[in-house]
Amino acid sequence: MKTNGIINKDISQIDTSISKFIEYELKRYQSKGYGLIFAWIGAISFLLIFPNFLKYFWPHDIKNPGQYYFFSVYIFFNLTILFTNLEYLIYYSLEHPFLERYKTTPEQWPWNQNKEIWKEQIKKAIKTVGFNSLLLLPIFLAPNIITNECPYRYDRESLPTYLEIISQLALCMFVEDFFFYLSHSLLHTDFFYAKVHKIHHEFKETVAISALYAHPLEFIMGNILPSSIAPLLLGDKMHLLTHLVYIVMVLHESHDGHSGYNFSWSPHRIIPMTFDADFHIFHHWKFRGNYANYFSIWDRVFGTVNKTFLEYFVNKEAYLKKYLKINADCKDRKLD
Repeated sequence: MKTNGIINKDISQIDTSISKFIEYELKRYQSKGYGLIFAWIGAISFLLIFPNFLKYFWPHDIKNPGQYYFFSVYIFFNLTILFTNLEYLIYYSLEHPFLERYKTTPEQWPWNQNKEIWKEQIKKAIKTVGFNSLLLLPIFLAPNIITNECPYRYDRESLPTYLEIISQLALCMFVEDFFFYLSHSLLHTDFFYAKVHKIHHEFKETVAISALYAHPLEFIMGNILPSSIAPLLLGDKMHLLTHLVYIVMVLHESHDGHSGYNFSWSPHRIIPMTFDADFHIFHHWKFRGNYANYFSIWDRVFGTVNKTFLEYFVNKEAYLKKYLKINADCKDRKLD
């Protein structure tokens, strides 16, 4: 099968029959156990509490909508990155057996493998993520400062209902995932991988901060643009409050998907037709296939689910033992 300009035998379509799809979804939900209950509690709590919190403090009169849009998006974007990374830093620091049972890899965390290499890697990651989110994002938002216009509704009188928020979030997630799939597939063509996307794949064993560790071009083309298309198409049908909720949700999901954990209680993995966090982490192991960010639809339709992911999904324990042995053999060969 020819994909992205190269012959790749590692990717193949999951059986798309209804019976196989239902079987897959049932196995995925069953594997979560009681965590599924807490995942639903977390998702519902977020959708009930966070929008209400924003509504309570929403200003009555916004005189400079372009500036308000610029600063609210900029602040929410960066605070979400900061607090999400702090959240996972706590998990990593604890290394509690209860949490470690949800690790997606049997390998040690990178800071335990080689502290010196990790120090250099984390410094580079902080600089790159800081440049993208603190300096590059404002350039993308700058036109709104110049025109003093907000692309969405922003008045207090038309604050969105729960139905509007949930329906628009669902639409945005679906559209974002499609365009992320396209951009991610493009980034895996030979030219763009070598020049751009290879930076993101420096993290073979991913941790939360690697979510936005990317070349500036990829940050815009693969992160900002896919998540901006649906909101901009909705325009004033979307309220700025909904857009801020969407930013927090998308960023937290991206960090969750790169965290190195596959928590059964993750609120991001409860919707049907989604993959769990290990789907994207597997992509970092194999480099090919598993291009979608959230839903399983696009990789199924275009036949780009990594073949060995199916082996992993059926028997994770057996696969991880083999994965660990292969990595150990590779390290031994490098020493020879």
